[in-house]
Amino acid sequence: MKKNVLMIAICSMLFVSLGSGNLWAGEIDILINKLVEKRILTHSEATQLTEEMQTEMSRQKEEIKQVAKAAAKEESKGGGVKLPSWVENTKFKGDFRLRYQNENTDNDGNPARSRGRIRLRAGVESKVSDHWEAGFGLATGGADPRSTNQTLTDEFQTPDIRLDYAYGEYTHDKIWSITGGKIKNPIWNPKDLLWDGDIRPDGIAAKIEHSISPALDFFVTPAFFLLEEFSSSSKDPSMALIQPGINWKINDTVSLKFAAAYYNFIDVKGSNMSVWSAGTNSRDGAGNWIYDYDSITADAELGMKLSGVVPYVAVFGQYVNSDADANNTGWLAGFKAGYKSLKDLGQWQFTYNYRELEKDAWPDWLPDSDFYGGATGVKGSEFEFVLGLHKNVALGIDYYMSKPISLAPGALSADQKLAQVDLVVKF
Repeated sequence: MKKNVLMIAICSMLFVSLGSGNLWAGEIDILINKLVEKRILTHSEATQLTEEMQTEMSRQKEEIKQVAKAAAKEESKGGGVKLPSWVENTKFKGDFRLRYQNENTDNDGNPARSRGRIRLRAGVESKVSDHWEAGFGLATGGADPRSTNQTLTDEFQTPDIRLDYAYGEYTHDKIWSITGGKIKNPIWNPKDLLWDGDIRPDGIAAKIEHSISPALDFFVTPAFFLLEEFSSSSKDPSMALIQPGINWKINDTVSLKFAAAYYNFIDVKGSNMSVWSAGTNSRDGAGNWIYDYDSITADAELGMKLSGVVPYVAVFGQYVNSDADANNTGWLAGFKAGYKSLKDLGQWQFTYNYRELEKDAWPDWLPDSDFYGGATGVKGSEFEFVLGLHKNVALGIDYYMSKPISLAPGALSADQKLAQVDLVVKF
């Protein structure tokens, strides 16, 4: 009888100690072993007591889990602070570029020009639901749609920050999407013969993707962009286009991306859109465009994965032909070697391209503004080298050699050389 009373007392003390957190499992084992040594408990009684203690410990752990789960549920109802899901799905990203630029045009009466320039871009993108996304970006620079550079000048002036893009997007099962607003250019181009990389079109675009096989994907991009708004006319210039293309993984090392496009320029002919024109397209005496520039284009890049010092090489090209009566063709051909994309220290890429863009092959407010000021009727080469200095940090050198395709009889040479050295930090 006394032994049973003692057993009850021991168990009670152990359970109370366990519940209060005063004893750990190792300490309980030591106590039970001592009771066996003192012959207060038999081996079978000690085993039974240990099993009971383990059962009690498991029960208490489960109770703690249930209490914690209930507390978390209560907090999500308003008892604590919980961020909306769209906030958790918001991304912030951007980049900063520091540039030294030297530009020299032969026989133009001006000395070589050297400039320090900066560019800052920052954007926010938020997936507000399973299908909807919205975003916007800010960038340095003025109103020029082909430049986000800010020249360092005017006694420490304060640069402007402007809206770079703002959009809303609906995606359906990752098969098709539609985007509207001031948007990032949805048209695929392997280089900038036709589109300057800073241009953000105004309008609406869709993207449809379909996997034909594990190695072949098809895509098509229709779009409608607003080019100008005239308060005195109902014929506002615009652009409608469609670009179908393929991504083909030919084998484990070779891949091909190809796309063709048709551009239908509406009410460009007869309009005077001279705000950002380079002044090289054909116009009448009143300064109005004499062509609509409806065009067909083709773009391609063939890439190959390698091993060793040069892990990737590719050749690429672009072609355009407009509805102008003459000087209506443009093309670009080039190659790249090195890393396909730069992500870390020591990774590098070298790119070369040669281009010719005739006077009326394409509207002169769209091409790369670094190549002879974004003009048409020009030709020449571009050399690029980029070296990764650290993760998300790169040093780049870009060198252009360009000149007019043809000059009037007796005209002076107008060769232009442009060198840029860039330090780019992404965040």
